[in-house]
Amino acid sequence: MIKTIIRVSLCAGKQPSGFCGKGQWLQVQQLAIPEDGSLVYLRGFGTVKVFREWLKNQPHHYALYQPNDEDWVAFDRPAFLKLHDQHWQIEQYHRTLKQVCHIEHFQVRQPTAIRNHLFAAICGYVQLQRLQATDVIRNCYRLQRELFNEVIATFIQAFAPNLGHLNPQFQPPVNA
Repeated sequence: MIKTIIRVSLCAGKQPSGFCGKGQWLQVQQLAIPEDGSLVYLRGFGTVKVFREWLKNQPHHYALYQPNDEDWVAFDRPAFLKLHDQHWQIEQYHRTLKQVCHIEHFQVRQPTAIRNHLFAAICGYVQLQRLQATDVIRNCYRLQRELFNEVIATFIQAFAPNLGHLNPQFQPPVNA
């Protein structure tokens, strides 16, 4: 996804050679991009195909590169949507690994211990996906939030009645 304002040059027509000359440089946000994307020349890189997708009422621009110029003819809107869906699934995978399985949070420095932690985090992710696929859970984030609620409630119920002496004891004020 293109996150910064970049300047591109429009390709002159859909030439079979895929040649894009350096012409007038425009910001990608200012381009009129058709549904099937638009071939543009990206400065310092080469020819790419740009697609615009509207998410949460904001335009998101995606630049795609094909090493073969002939492949651009077959790459239309349905192919982009399939690729975009795969991209989103990868993003969800990484987010779940980081936020739920805590793959980045380890307190060890030995290579074997680090590998064990990474393996355990990925195994945890696989287990969560299995539970979602069999409809045992609907959302792994909800499971994480509610994981310790019952344990905490049981602890408070068992421990709090014995701590009545810690509650403030209010006495009426005395004027001397």
